[in-house]
Amino acid sequence: MPKDRNSNEPLEEVVAFGVQGERVVGTLRLAAGKPQPVILLFPGFGGVRDELQIPSQGKGIFAYIARSFASLGFSSLRIDFRGSGESDGLFENTTYSSQIADGIAAMEFLRSDPRVDGRRIFLLGWSQGGLVAAAIGGRTNRPSGIALWAAIGEPSVSFPALVGRETYLRGLAEESIATEIVMPWGARLKLRHPFFQEVATHDPFDEIKAYDGPLFVAEGSLDTAIPAGTGRKFVSAHNGDNELRISPMDHAFNTLRGTEALDALVMATANFFALRPAFLKRT
Repeated sequence: MPKDRNSNEPLEEVVAFGVQGERVVGTLRLAAGKPQPVILLFPGFGGVRDELQIPSQGKGIFAYIARSFASLGFSSLRIDFRGSGESDGLFENTTYSSQIADGIAAMEFLRSDPRVDGRRIFLLGWSQGGLVAAAIGGRTNRPSGIALWAAIGEPSVSFPALVGRETYLRGLAEESIATEIVMPWGARLKLRHPFFQEVATHDPFDEIKAYDGPLFVAEGSLDTAIPAGTGRKFVSAHNGDNELRISPMDHAFNTLRGTEALDALVMATANFFALRPAFLKRT
């Protein structure tokens, strides 16, 4: 990995790996020194690996926190799920299952990369990415720790509220063609019937029950995208060491007004992960 001309800090590197015959693209950022523990970052619904731009920084939330985590001794990999960003596939074919498969493949990719400590792989998911992280934890029980930031816990409540109940019910009923959805900010996307089926049936709280590693859950008291109390439901369902952090944040961690809340959340997450040495060898 090349160095920045003006510092000893490694530049980020674009990487790729295969999942079910398609390519998933991500950005790997290495913390300095020997191979360090690594955090796998999962974006939210319709998001890409750098995530929403922070106006005061001119960079995406995940690009920003990757640098922050590196300064705290954690490498990171942020990925575009298939159908989004630079990864292969069409967004309309996205499902929770396809994103979970991408995340598990990303863990395998990291386990084989000698530049990171493959014994210490942590997951961090924001919004729908948190649903993905919870499912991977429950199905593999391998992550050294999981952080759920404003995670979707009740998709059959949150998703209809996002796109409109009429659109949601149309997607459930329409099995032959993709259903167009209009996001609150005006973006138009299409999704097929299997996605709506999984929205109706997927239970993230049930998934997290099977994961007994450390769980950090962050919920914003100003977040209108997920029902209040979702974080407490996650920790109540979890059978292991956990921490619930509730603070005055909206769904994007107040980043329209700066990075103070986001910086505090990064530090709290890093501290939680760093203090759980009993789970270093899980992966």
